[in-house]
Amino acid sequence: MTSKKMAIMVIVMVMASLVIERSVAIDLCGMTQAELNECLPAVSKNNPKSPSQLCCNALKHADYTCLCGYKNSPWLGSFGVDPKLASGLPKECDLANAPAC
Repeated sequence: MTSKKMAIMVIVMVMASLVIERSVAIDLCGMTQAELNECLPAVSKNNPKSPSQLCCNALKHADYTCLCGYKNSPWLGSFGVDPKLASGLPKECDLANAPAC
């Protein structure tokens, strides 16, 4: 998967986690809700931050086959996620060899 596609899928996962109530523990594509939430500030349109080490660690063990299933989700923009920032997550996290969709 290209870095851009992988990052977009990560963003979609983050968005999906936001739709679910915070009181419900989830595991989406091998990432917990807390791990998904760790990645959100790095892809936010408003005042983006560098990805946290927890976000990068979560991406290392994520199920990319599962993530690829979310790549065409229409929800990306509705959560304030910047696709360009999302496409840069793998590079920011030094995940140059991430699997491709």
